[in-house]
Amino acid sequence: MIVIEKLSKSFTNLKVLNEISFSVPSGECLFVLGKSGVGKSVLLKHIVGLETPDSGSVIVGNKKVDVSDIVILSQIRKQCGLVFQFPALLDSVTVFENISFGLRARGLLKNSKEIEIRVKEKLSLVGLDESIVEKYPSQLSYGTQKRVSIARTLAVEPEYLLFDEPTTGMDPIATTGLNQLIKKLTAQLKITTVVVSHDIKSALAVADRIILLENGKIVFDGTPEKFKSTTVKLAQEFQMGF
Repeated sequence: MIVIEKLSKSFTNLKVLNEISFSVPSGECLFVLGKSGVGKSVLLKHIVGLETPDSGSVIVGNKKVDVSDIVILSQIRKQCGLVFQFPALLDSVTVFENISFGLRARGLLKNSKEIEIRVKEKLSLVGLDESIVEKYPSQLSYGTQKRVSIARTLAVEPEYLLFDEPTTGMDPIATTGLNQLIKKLTAQLKITTVVVSHDIKSALAVADRIILLENGKIVFDGTPEKFKSTTVKLAQEFQMGF
């Protein structure tokens, strides 16, 4: 479970997050919606300790995120798999080396055969054929690169999966496929997933629950079904530019 309690964060004179509180139960897919600049990515950074709150707290599992405690912070980051907005693959190495990078860096698997099995397993999980293992990122479509980046994140088998604007730069068909993949991974792996995005259609397709951020506050927290019935009212009230 992830618990956010009265979290506040400001940059200069702008209060991005204003005492927001919510929790994400184990196995849930939570979608955090909001237009650009409302603090969605800032929220994700707090979960993995890349930002320090002005006040409030973040609990991941049973550990409080504290940037001053290097040991606890390292444990939390090992539990969390962050999928960046863009694929961020290493261009100079193959798909195999990209996916196995975290395994080698953390010393999780040292046997070459075990690493090979893990890489192929995660490729299959994201809907890719093992025939691409010797290809370089530049030889892949953008959508395939995004799936490889997810496979790389899954290779270290995190307990929490965090997505920052996952469908950015993708066409409608690829977006639909990626949304289906996120939903499948959450259910199949029974993993706790947090997705931040401005994409309402993706939220409705993927989420078990939706949170809407506006002016540093949570203005909606509920199911996709409930969100659909209140979206028009909310959009008019807050003049949202999704």
